[in-house]
Amino acid sequence: MHMSFKKGLVIAMTAGLLGTNGLHAKASDSLEQAETAVCQTENITFPTTNGVLRTSGLFTPVQNTEEEDTSIIVEETDNEDFIVKEQNGKYENTGFVNLSSDYLYVRSSTSDDSDWTGKLYPGNVVILEGPVGEWTAIRSGNVTGFVRSENLMEMKSSQQKIRQMEAEALKNGTEVTFSYGETKEEEASRLQAEAEQRAREEAERKQAQRQAVVDYACQFIGNPYVWGGTSLTNGADCSGFVQSVYAHFGVSLPRTSSAQRSAGYAVSYSEAQPGDIICYNGHVGIYSGNGQIVNAQDPAHGIGISPATYTSIVTVRRIF
Repeated sequence: MHMSFKKGLVIAMTAGLLGTNGLHAKASDSLEQAETAVCQTENITFPTTNGVLRTSGLFTPVQNTEEEDTSIIVEETDNEDFIVKEQNGKYENTGFVNLSSDYLYVRSSTSDDSDWTGKLYPGNVVILEGPVGEWTAIRSGNVTGFVRSENLMEMKSSQQKIRQMEAEALKNGTEVTFSYGETKEEEASRLQAEAEQRAREEAERKQAQRQAVVDYACQFIGNPYVWGGTSLTNGADCSGFVQSVYAHFGVSLPRTSSAQRSAGYAVSYSEAQPGDIICYNGHVGIYSGNGQIVNAQDPAHGIGISPATYTSIVTVRRIF
């Protein structure tokens, strides 16, 4: 018998159609034997095509309270029996939040002034623990507490939504998944993790930006040194070279090497990263990593690579 059912998923039919005691159809049975066994219990016609049982037409979305009270599920067991069971009560205490805002506080007691234990977001599922006047005790994931009943979807609508979710999952061959609220502690942990992730991403972005400065500066190695010059191709002095390289990235730096000592913010040489500006008495260059700088050296050497510690360092400045 050819059947392909996902374990535990809702088939939106009523127990009135298949009976309330359950059916058994072994996978080893022939299609005719299976159909006979079923039809002996209730008068049902199963659609077939070329001897294969077709599921289209058997499963329809649950539409009303009567159907949702008698919905059934199909389970596949280890011995390959297919068992039809009643769905009664599976989700009788399950509901959804009904929000018009970004989130809803779950309170520790039935008061808007009480401390909050967690938050619910649109689409979160809740287990209803019981009404308390205008409030309802709920559980959603690890969150427990109270919410105003007006912020919960009506039970009939919640049950229909669940049935439709299961019918859709069965149709697509997937499992139904629910989303839950988060406790105050879970939110704090999530926010911290998100902040750390943003910090890592920002650090990576800046590192890439500084490396881009070095890569750009190194394109001009071999070009001439010209006192007072700012041209990366026709000639520049040390500070003119640094100024023009950074200008390419939209950064305006002072013109002289002494003034560039105040650019950006200071870091130690042990913390220097490619792209940082290293300042000396009367000279400046761009740190390129591995203990070297790219700089406009002098008329004899032009623009090239030099040891970063060729002389005493006054300060290291980070622009990005």
